[in-house]
Amino acid sequence: MTNEIIGVYFHKRWRVSALQRFAERGIQLWDAIARRDFSPLLIIGVWLLVSVPPALCHGYHYVEGLTVTIAQSALDDGNWLTPHLYNLRWIERPTLLSWIIAAMSMPFGHVSPFVARLPIILSLLAGAFLIRNALRRVASAGAAMFGALAFLSSPVVIRYYVTAVADLPLAVILFATFLTWWNSYTTGRISVGRWFGIGCLLAIAALLKGPQPVAYFALGIVAFAALTSTWWQLPGLFLASLLAAVPIGLWYANVFVPGDQGEWLRYTRLSPNGFTEPHPFANAIDFFFESIPATLLVVPLLLTGAKSIGKRVPRHFIMALGCYALTCTFVILFWPAEINPRYILPMVLPLCVLAGIAYDALLERWPTLVAGAISITLGLLGYAAIHSASDGLLTPAYNHSKVDGAQISELVARAQAPVYRIGWDTALNELAYFAHRTTTIDQNAIPTIAKPAWIVVPADAVSAIVARGNGHIKSRLVMDRAVLLRLE
Repeated sequence: MTNEIIGVYFHKRWRVSALQRFAERGIQLWDAIARRDFSPLLIIGVWLLVSVPPALCHGYHYVEGLTVTIAQSALDDGNWLTPHLYNLRWIERPTLLSWIIAAMSMPFGHVSPFVARLPIILSLLAGAFLIRNALRRVASAGAAMFGALAFLSSPVVIRYYVTAVADLPLAVILFATFLTWWNSYTTGRISVGRWFGIGCLLAIAALLKGPQPVAYFALGIVAFAALTSTWWQLPGLFLASLLAAVPIGLWYANVFVPGDQGEWLRYTRLSPNGFTEPHPFANAIDFFFESIPATLLVVPLLLTGAKSIGKRVPRHFIMALGCYALTCTFVILFWPAEINPRYILPMVLPLCVLAGIAYDALLERWPTLVAGAISITLGLLGYAAIHSASDGLLTPAYNHSKVDGAQISELVARAQAPVYRIGWDTALNELAYFAHRTTTIDQNAIPTIAKPAWIVVPADAVSAIVARGNGHIKSRLVMDRAVLLRLE
């Protein structure tokens, strides 16, 4: 019996040792590649592989049609400062991304999918290199490459690789703002000019999606100042916040008409009508898995303390990263409204820097954990690469909007007539491919429009509208959540 127990013990120990040796070999290979001069080119290659084919091939999805239509309306009608969806005024928030896309599209006269997504994929690359450069100063080459690729492989980032919404550029600009602040803080003094530059970056971030996401930077710096008793930073932070408030305040003042405040409260999740019971535990689990593989190393680092952290890591750097990443995220955890994982995209970049620091700190104690994080990173990037390749070689994902948009164009070309739609979001992605003017009307206005005409209506309203048409309204194209009707 004793020999059997000893045999089992040595067998298990051998398996653990074999696993550890395998992990160490994998880490050695990873570090050898990272130390080569071509490691930045490797990051660029991964970025090209996972982002460019979908940017070229994907049909519009999610709310890309919103961004694209606002840009196209600016080109067609000159509605730049006050965003419009065709003829419909849309003042939920400032739309700097749409303005940039419209400006880039001016030479062509129309917005193409690749141009609409170009700011997004460039932000993706910029984010990866911001992380890598931040880590190269404080960690090993292997840690720097891990941090950059952990960003590209985070599930929440993969989801927005080529989605023309402002969340990813916003996250990158806010992190660039944080690094600008940190590089000055380490000198022991932050000049007025540097605070002015920080304020300009915050203004750009606010114009992308409204003032609320700027809280990632502001709350993070306040928390850091409180923990380190560096209260001398607060006047500079106030100055930067004031500078950031000027352009966005002017925008709100320019577009405001009485009644808009209700829409702004709804969008900022401050309207009582949108309040729900918070789910912090479920949100925390969701955020953890959306940020893997970075969180797989960050959590053990934060729980086990800083005993193994290298001397190259500046004093308070981990605290600063943690305050920036987690203070606002903690507020979001308990926010009494529906929470979307994209709200925590600003958290992912500092977490990836922390993960790079954890890579070095945990390497000796837990090499299998580090190797596991590398494996997950490569697995997620492999998934993204396969998904990207299938878009280029096989049937592109989210292709329905592109196909339906082409069919709308073909049907209208055969029987030309004015095109209308019901509701601001009806066939938003499909009509973004339609190169002719579309007018948004209320459902009750259908009997008043001149016939013949085309009208796009929500799928759940088709039966009632067709019934009221007394045989003069016929369905011509059924889409995902909308139907194209012909009025004779």
